[in-house]
Amino acid sequence: MVLKQIAQKISEDTTKIIGFPVSISDENGYLIGVNDKRRVGIYDYLLAEVIKTKKLTFFDERAVKDYPDIFPGVAGPIIVNDQVLGAVGILGKTGQDSETSNYIRLVKNHIEMICHEALMKEMKSLQSSAVDTLIHYILNYEKTRHNIEQITRYGNMMGFDINKERLCIIIQISRENNVGNTEPSLRAHDQFYETINEVFHVNHHDITGRLTFEQFCILKVVGENTERLFNDIERYAKKLNDILLEKHNVLAKIAIGNPGSGIEGIQNSYNNALIALESNEKTHPEHFLFNYNDFSNKLNIIINTLPQKYFERIASTLDPFINHNNFKVLSETFNIYCESKFNLSDAARNLYIHRNSLIYRLEQIKKITGIDINDFNHCIVLYIYIKKHLINHSD
Repeated sequence: MVLKQIAQKISEDTTKIIGFPVSISDENGYLIGVNDKRRVGIYDYLLAEVIKTKKLTFFDERAVKDYPDIFPGVAGPIIVNDQVLGAVGILGKTGQDSETSNYIRLVKNHIEMICHEALMKEMKSLQSSAVDTLIHYILNYEKTRHNIEQITRYGNMMGFDINKERLCIIIQISRENNVGNTEPSLRAHDQFYETINEVFHVNHHDITGRLTFEQFCILKVVGENTERLFNDIERYAKKLNDILLEKHNVLAKIAIGNPGSGIEGIQNSYNNALIALESNEKTHPEHFLFNYNDFSNKLNIIINTLPQKYFERIASTLDPFINHNNFKVLSETFNIYCESKFNLSDAARNLYIHRNSLIYRLEQIKKITGIDINDFNHCIVLYIYIKKHLINHSD
């Protein structure tokens, strides 16, 4: 099958290089790659003989006189992993000398190398598809519909102990930085996958695959030092984005779930990683790493999951601020003021403005909302309300 896919192109390309017509047959002796396409499908008795004997053979005029449409030359079997896939012949090269022998051996070895690489790629693709299927089984597991033992056995067949403690890492390719917003090619996505596996040091215990065209998943085994693993992932995430930006002009958002064991534990880790990604990328679009286990991210997760009706009760009080024509600047100022632990000097420095400018903006906020800037409870209500608004209007 592999040889049939590449035979015609190899025949045409090799013919141009060596100056002699090149014919390639399948394992049964039927031509599948020829200089003259009208000969495709012809049964080549001489190539069939080469397949049978598995030997380099020379055919002169006398050898082909009884076979119409078959020409003299030299031929050799195409053997990959001890299996004869077909044969290749160089037409018109009939001299039984070292030059002719070198020609056919060179062409034969070239074809075998290409077939071997294609077979390896096909096997790798099949293995990757099987792992993708395992990941989807795990992440979509439902106790009432699926058999947990079957999924566990399926994982064991591929060499994965599903009961090992793992955490889920979601990697989402973003085209926000891509000039022209062009769609990456299929080849580029294969390169993304290979780069992710390399950068994140994926080992034989880790389960990695594709969730969607632009979203990848690593179910990484957790060792004894979880904090060190989180630090490693942060370092890997930065390195990944450096490579993606340099080579493909795209970036990735990375979310980390909590450690968990077994199918339900892994599924829970995935759901939490997804929540961390969806909740925090809306309020912190400038960030590229979101860790569910980090308490600074949990606030956004809580805000994102709170029902809208709770916020509607204070809408009449705070919507004038939301609708203010200077809302973007004032909301950013207020959020950074809160995140700077209500320290005026630190907040002004983080905003790159003068302290007096910060005080003026805070007075504006106080006037519009009626809150007491020095009261923590007042500030936290407005802070959460702004965050919820940003989540709801992120698109």
